[in-house]
Amino acid sequence: MSNILRGYAPSRFGQLHYRIAKCDSADALPPLLCLHQTPSNSGDWVPVMEPLSARRTVIAVDTPGYGMSDSPPEPVTIEDFAQIMTQFMADLAAQGVIPAGQFDVMGFHTGSLIATQLARSLPDRVRRAVVFGLAAYPAELREAKLANLLTAFPPPGPDLAHVEKLWAIIGQLSDPRISYEERHISMAECLRLGARMPWGYISVYRFDFLKAMTEVAQPVLVMNPEDDLWEPTLATSHHFPNGRRVDLTGVKHGVLKLENARVVGEIENFLN
Repeated sequence: MSNILRGYAPSRFGQLHYRIAKCDSADALPPLLCLHQTPSNSGDWVPVMEPLSARRTVIAVDTPGYGMSDSPPEPVTIEDFAQIMTQFMADLAAQGVIPAGQFDVMGFHTGSLIATQLARSLPDRVRRAVVFGLAAYPAELREAKLANLLTAFPPPGPDLAHVEKLWAIIGQLSDPRISYEERHISMAECLRLGARMPWGYISVYRFDFLKAMTEVAQPVLVMNPEDDLWEPTLATSHHFPNGRRVDLTGVKHGVLKLENARVVGEIENFLN
């Protein structure tokens, strides 16, 4: 039986939904906060939560507007997301769910930006960071990507153009070992978001990730699967002053499940 439980916590945009795998060991390491990619939810982290919880409590949260968390009225900033997660961790500590003090952060794609901002803004509370994929671009490229968002993700209309576009993207990005059933489930989760599906990308392209990376003093483990952020991650990971990159060749989206043992081993070695 899984030891992953679910809960809700307040935020300024409504309720946050989260998953938690508790570690009750007397010598437990600092808790680990996990932040997902766009457009997805905390369920992405389930394959690694239980094995990592042997030494620490692991929390995976749906960022506002995704999964089962309430949505903000409009796209917000990466700084907003980081502030909400700061308060979320403080609330869990106040309730006795996790110990007060330092914690580690782990992010995937959009979550990597939020994790970086948390480490940057909380140098005394965030101990270490793990990031999967770096959507780190210069300002002019971020502006171009922002302008192209509606082309990549057309809003729902009278036909199924947006569904066909989404299915093509999922097929392009998914590792071939990911089943069609799993791809359909992912697409259903995306469609449930409606027009706000790409809001997380708006947050990403408005954020100066390259500058933020240079201001993180903590140790950072950069995990680099061979997905759509493979090349940007190769080109920019050195911006973390105290970073180390691990290249995961031969695996695309689905790395947390498909390369589970290796991923868990690398994270444990780094965090322990």
